[in-house]
Amino acid sequence: MTRTVVLADDHALFRKGVRALIERDFDVVGEASDGDAAIRLAVDTAPDVLLLDVEMPGPPPEQTISTVRRRSPKTAVIILTMHTDAVLQRQLARAGASAFADKSISEDALHRLIATALPHAASPPDEGLQKSPPDRVLTERELEVIRMIAQAYTNREISKRLNITEGTVKRHTTNIYAKLHATSRIDAVRKVVRLRLLET
Repeated sequence: MTRTVVLADDHALFRKGVRALIERDFDVVGEASDGDAAIRLAVDTAPDVLLLDVEMPGPPPEQTISTVRRRSPKTAVIILTMHTDAVLQRQLARAGASAFADKSISEDALHRLIATALPHAASPPDEGLQKSPPDRVLTERELEVIRMIAQAYTNREISKRLNITEGTVKRHTTNIYAKLHATSRIDAVRKVVRLRLLET
């Protein structure tokens, strides 16, 4: 079944560009230029994914996200932004954002993100993570890797940026999953957000 998507960004040209990139694989069911319109469209169409810019007219992004998640629980909210501020990401994740992507994200990475995004669900702290202080859960290199995963970089892109092999990236990712008891990239990002490991 084709996934349905709502695009929310106050720049019409950007929306047009994103739509052209994704509509061959996904069904774009609406576009919004402000937070209020994004909420209305999400409620009316109940899309699988809402691609949401954080700098739009209307309510604050946290309010937009929480309202969408409350009124359309099946909708995953993916944040598209030029900002990689870890504190902002943590706030939006707590509001219900499922994933984050820099607006310079590659076409393939964006497609993967939409295809695999699941609605954020609040969950209790993970057993096993409570036993160790946050700064001892992951190594410095693993923190570098998970920060880039949170920005939707591919393993190949991470390997180039960190000057390590793609196999080494995969090994770090496997270790991250094991330490966080995570089942996917999105799950791992959610858990490091809850642990505040993305804060600078």
